Amino acid sequence: MKGRTLAAILTVVLLLALVGQTMRWRDRLTASRLLANAEALTLAVAAGQIPPRALADNLEALRQAAALDAVQVGIPIARGSQYLLMSRPEPAEQAYLEALRLEPKSEIYLDLGRVQWMAGRREEALRNFALAVRLDPGLVRVLPTEASGAQ
Repeated sequence: MKGRTLAAILTVVLLLALVGQTMRWRDRLTASRLLANAEALTLAVAAGQIPPRALADNLEALRQAAALDAVQVGIPIARGSQYLLMSRPEPAEQAYLEALRLEPKSEIYLDLGRVQWMAGRREEALRNFALAVRLDPGLVRVLPTEASGAQ
C-alpha cells in the first residue's frame, strides 16, 4: 500500500512539473514572437520605411516580452536599440547594461559604447569599444571613425 501511495504522490508531482514547464515554454514562445516582431519593426524604422513614432508600440511589446522571459538577452538589446533610434541615450544605456548582466557579449559592449559616445562620454565609450574589439577583433570595422583612431 505504501508503494502505491508513494507512486501516486510522485505521479502528481511529475504532472505538476510538466504543467509548469509547459506554461514556461508557452511564455517563452510568446516572448520570442514579440521580440521577433519588435526587431522587424525596428529594421523597418531604421530603413525609413515606417515612421519612428511606431517605436513606442515596440517598447510596450518588449516590456511584455521581458515579463514573459526575463533571461532572454535579445529583449534588453532590442530595447536599447529602440532608444538608440529615438536618440535617448540614458534608457538605451540602462537596457544595454541589463543585457550585459544577462550575457556579456562583444556586440553589447559595442552598442553600449555607441550610446556613451552619443552622450558625449568619450572615455567610457572608448573603454567599451576596446573591450568589444578585444572580444571580437572584427568589430574594429564598425567603430565610429573618431574612435577607430583612438584604439
